[in-house]
Amino acid sequence: MITTPQARLLIVDDERLHLSALCDTLEQEGYSTTGFTIAKEALQALRDHEFDLLLTDLMMPEMDGISFLQAALEIDKTLVGIVMTGHATIPTAVDAMRMGALDYVLKPFKLSVVLPVIARALKVRRLRMENLQLLETVGIYELSMAIAFARDSGTIIRKMAEAVFQQGDASSVSVFLPTLDGKELYVAVSLGRNADSMQGRRVPITYAISNWVARTEKLFSSPEQRSDVQPPIPASTVTEIATDVSMPMLANGKLMGILNFSPDRPQRPVPPGRIKTLNILAGTAASGLHAASLLEELRTAEQRYRRLADNAPDIVFRYELLPQLRCVYMSPSVKGLTGYTPEDFYADPELSFKLVHKEDRPLLEALFRGDVQGDTTTLRWQPRQHAKIWIEQRHVFAHDKDGKLIAIEGIARDITERINLEEQLRHSQRMEAVGRLAGGVAHDFNNLLTVIIGRAEILLGRVADERGRRDLDLIRQTGSRAAALTHQLLAFSRKQVLQPKVIDLKTLVADAEKMLTRVIGEDIKLTVRSDPGLGTVKADPGQMEQVIMNLVVNSRDAMPEGGTITIETANADLDESYSRQHLEVRPGRYVMLAVSDTGQGMDAETQARIFEPFFTTKDKDRGTGLGLSTVYGIVQQSGGEIWVYSELGQGTTFKIYLPRVDEPIEAITQPEYKDARGTETILVVEDEEAVRELIREILQLKGYTVLEAGSPHEAMSICDTHDRSIDLVITDVIMPGMNGPALAGRLLSRLPHVKIIYMSGYTDAGIVDSGLLDSGHAFLQKPLSAESLARKVREVLESEATG
Repeated sequence: MITTPQARLLIVDDERLHLSALCDTLEQEGYSTTGFTIAKEALQALRDHEFDLLLTDLMMPEMDGISFLQAALEIDKTLVGIVMTGHATIPTAVDAMRMGALDYVLKPFKLSVVLPVIARALKVRRLRMENLQLLETVGIYELSMAIAFARDSGTIIRKMAEAVFQQGDASSVSVFLPTLDGKELYVAVSLGRNADSMQGRRVPITYAISNWVARTEKLFSSPEQRSDVQPPIPASTVTEIATDVSMPMLANGKLMGILNFSPDRPQRPVPPGRIKTLNILAGTAASGLHAASLLEELRTAEQRYRRLADNAPDIVFRYELLPQLRCVYMSPSVKGLTGYTPEDFYADPELSFKLVHKEDRPLLEALFRGDVQGDTTTLRWQPRQHAKIWIEQRHVFAHDKDGKLIAIEGIARDITERINLEEQLRHSQRMEAVGRLAGGVAHDFNNLLTVIIGRAEILLGRVADERGRRDLDLIRQTGSRAAALTHQLLAFSRKQVLQPKVIDLKTLVADAEKMLTRVIGEDIKLTVRSDPGLGTVKADPGQMEQVIMNLVVNSRDAMPEGGTITIETANADLDESYSRQHLEVRPGRYVMLAVSDTGQGMDAETQARIFEPFFTTKDKDRGTGLGLSTVYGIVQQSGGEIWVYSELGQGTTFKIYLPRVDEPIEAITQPEYKDARGTETILVVEDEEAVRELIREILQLKGYTVLEAGSPHEAMSICDTHDRSIDLVITDVIMPGMNGPALAGRLLSRLPHVKIIYMSGYTDAGIVDSGLLDSGHAFLQKPLSAESLARKVREVLESEATG
């Protein structure tokens, strides 16, 4: 390795930090370095000073590496150039070699790779400088440069052998090349004495040859030592070769071949200048062989990457912008995505502008002008005979040496599925946020309605005046209507209490058919289609009836002039592909319930908001905007999914998918209500004072003894100090400090036989997710009426179950 201070390196890189790091590293290796970030300043330094080696970045803003290398070689033709790049491509590598670069190295650098390249480059530089001092080898040097740029190994070794032989003092010249497996050397070219018999002969690569190559590479700095360049090929192996002078052909430390020269007057020593000439030819030919090998690798890589591009699912493209717009490459995958072949794009350079959505055309025009920031652009395409698709385009701009944009290349990928999934996610998050708000409002409102409705019912039992009773009944009815709205909000927010049972949707639809016929009117035809082998689902039958009713009423309102409503049930197996297109659906077995109509249909904007509470397209006073949001909440809370499919003028279909279960159908029974009076002792735990007092008064009117607690801790204190048994505890679910289920657990440890009723304005994870109803726990949904409270209390007291 050459690491003398006399080795002067000129390094040009527009990245200042990278330039400084590289200079420091090479200085530590013993080189003298001078660095520039601006190519013009480096060219001036070349005019003022002498350098042995030039390392230049390929991609620079004011002047690219190839142009800079060309200008540098015009100043110093003996300068050796190495191109540094992180964007190596076949055209740039070949262009760099054409312009005089000896080699190129890829960023980020590995010192183990860079140093051998520099060492070889400096060796070539020294050979060039020494060659200038040998007037008799000027012609050979010029010829060696031609050899270095030959395109195939056969031409290189033939020209080198001819150049050596034509010097006039050679009786024979042979060139040995290593076999592909690296175990032997074979005679690739033989000129002069015994040429025909020598062609193709093979010699094993022994340790002696390998050791000679390593030793000889260092000894050529003293060419007068003729004995050090004797050939290692034994005469007994190839008797026709005269044992005279052999030169290893080395490139980047790799043995490319051996040049064997037999002088016509073997008794005379080979002059040092001749050895120098042979060394130049051998080294240059080795570089040429290495370059040819590199070119072959690049060609192979081009074919490999061409195959990759041709077979890639994404679209790979390149457009040249100067002297005029033209598509020079478009991968075949473009046909499957757009309906157009690559040839269509070659024939019509403007096809991309015709393909893009009209609203995105200005963005594409800006992209082709280079006015777009970043390397990624999202566009909408309108393919031939296809629906609109979303495209994510990653691009790279190509500039000429003057910085002018000349080409754009990149990859275009169909991201329609991803965009749709992202929109589904945003919609789901929006619905979740609205649901949380609706649930919270309904919870607080239910506490108020409990007091309003309950007090109105109590006063109705006390007031005899007809006018007063009419006003009170109006208050109670209005409160009940408000309670119905809060129940719809709870349904949307998935905070209501469901009582799921294993049911057959086919039977549920059949039972509701007569009622639905009366609801839709005579001008609308109702058709029911059911799969005879329909599976069962686990859902609240009353809530599913509400779902069917709301969807049918929605379809009826969409057909003011009549039409057809179709209710369909069927088994469905949803696979991974369906799941990828519908974010919240897991693959598996489902039962589908579909309600379709032949009505007005909906546009995309309406469909995006159709399940939002209070959103409606109906006239004023014709709906609350909670019907479909209620459907959405019930389906979601039941573990299912609902999707809408519609186009303007083409009708609408709602499809519900509920998980299929392998369990027997449960009978649907209605509770029998008994006399709601009693004499038991009841503890009421409620943090809202007005609600607590109302419950106390209702129960006292029914004959019960009532104990009140405004907090869980007060309730436990009453249980510890009360001297009589407590038969029932009515507790709110959500209270400060401790929730209802936790309180019940504490009380049951003190009163093992006490019975529990939970109540709440809504049910959070503490009720729904813990499955209290499934475990046999009694629950009262606020707002409470006096009748429902009294009946539930009597029902629980007469049951056998405890807490």
